[in-house]
Amino acid sequence: MKKIVPIIALLVLLLAVGLVAAQQNNLPGSGWTSGQQVQNVGTGDAKVTMTAYDTGGTSRTCKEFTIAPGASATWLTDRDCTVAAGFQGSAVVSSDQPIVAVVNVNNGQTGNASGQYQGTDGADVSKTIVFPLVKHGHISRTTTFYVQNASTSNNNLTATFVMRDGTQKSKTYNNVPPNAMVVIAPADAGVPSGDGQVGALTVVGSQPLAGAALEHETNVPVGNNLQAVSAFTPGDYDSTVFCPLYRNAFAGPRTTSGLQVQNVDNQSRKITATFVPRSGGSPVVKEKTAAANSAVTFYAPTEGFPEGWIGSVEVTSPGNIVAVVNESGLQSVSGQETKTTYACFAEGGVSDTVNVPLAKEFFLGKTTGIQIQNAGNGNATINVKYTTKDGKVVTIQNATAVGPGGSFTANQVTNNPSTISVVSGNLNDLFGQNLGVVITSNQPIVAMANEVSYLGGGDAQDNKNYEGFNR
Repeated sequence: MKKIVPIIALLVLLLAVGLVAAQQNNLPGSGWTSGQQVQNVGTGDAKVTMTAYDTGGTSRTCKEFTIAPGASATWLTDRDCTVAAGFQGSAVVSSDQPIVAVVNVNNGQTGNASGQYQGTDGADVSKTIVFPLVKHGHISRTTTFYVQNASTSNNNLTATFVMRDGTQKSKTYNNVPPNAMVVIAPADAGVPSGDGQVGALTVVGSQPLAGAALEHETNVPVGNNLQAVSAFTPGDYDSTVFCPLYRNAFAGPRTTSGLQVQNVDNQSRKITATFVPRSGGSPVVKEKTAAANSAVTFYAPTEGFPEGWIGSVEVTSPGNIVAVVNESGLQSVSGQETKTTYACFAEGGVSDTVNVPLAKEFFLGKTTGIQIQNAGNGNATINVKYTTKDGKVVTIQNATAVGPGGSFTANQVTNNPSTISVVSGNLNDLFGQNLGVVITSNQPIVAMANEVSYLGGGDAQDNKNYEGFNR
């Protein structure tokens, strides 16, 4: 979603394990913590530091890492930062080489919920951020927002909810300290709760902002699943966006997608979604109209897609839009419901190289599938380069004809040698590894990573995914 600048500061939400009851506006239950995976995408060793901030703006030190080119390092908040149990706050990650990062929020000590989102590039913060999807008690799910003051001055910000039924509610938060974050819930602004309470959120600050949205169950003693996505800034707005993965009742979990598109213009706009099947065949085109600053939903079952459908989506509008895809498993696996969210990609940010900081190949019972979409006008040849912690490199390639708008999946690659071509290295080096990945193509591409637990055994932790980084 974000492009990379030569020297970077990333902003992330931090949580540390707290075995106490959740407070108002927090995630359900207890035991929530976070980890940050940072990848060096530069050409030399990166000296990387992270500083944590509580909600009052007081800083906490964290461990410093040196990361080799292409490799990654992991910060666990409760292990690598000087914070106490129950800490909730934000962080700034800095480096002398370009870096990218993803954040994993989970309650692994008490439940099975887990979600991932991108850290925000310090060059991409803005006084306006938007979230295309808000829920407040809709099908027993609610979205909580974590908005960080990405400046060195106190920040006054106003959150405005625009719901599907036309309801608009606002709430102002004054004097948020530098680098600190504030928690925003729909209830704060007086948004009604219940089925059908779905909408979008715009947050405007007196100083630049960053943010993340966490969708969770409403009023449960322990969180069983979590969906996470970072905020959009005006740099993410475009009249065309790409969504690499869209499914209807797909595979064992019967994974099903809902595409939420927000019109970020001040007038009503037509939204056109073109769905391209992964197996080839004719695209399916759907159209809806979104009022100013509001959102529309394309939910796979109600849009008429057959069971087992999988593909990608290109969304267009005469004005600016942003979009996310929510996915839910209609059938539980190992007693666990799977739920994830990822952000679609603006056409203006696509490139021929994508970084994926965290991919697992049967690592501690977890495996990552990478879904890559051709955002260009010609057939794409796509190379996927995996780098292990000890510097071993393996590159694979798909059949060299992914059509415009189409997609390719790199999933369980050590088990599928017949479907890929090994360009270099030994596939056996990938098994059981926690990997950094670089994807290249002769066409512009976008990609997202989806980590699952049940495919490799191990625990039944909820699915999680995040967007690749174009550069």
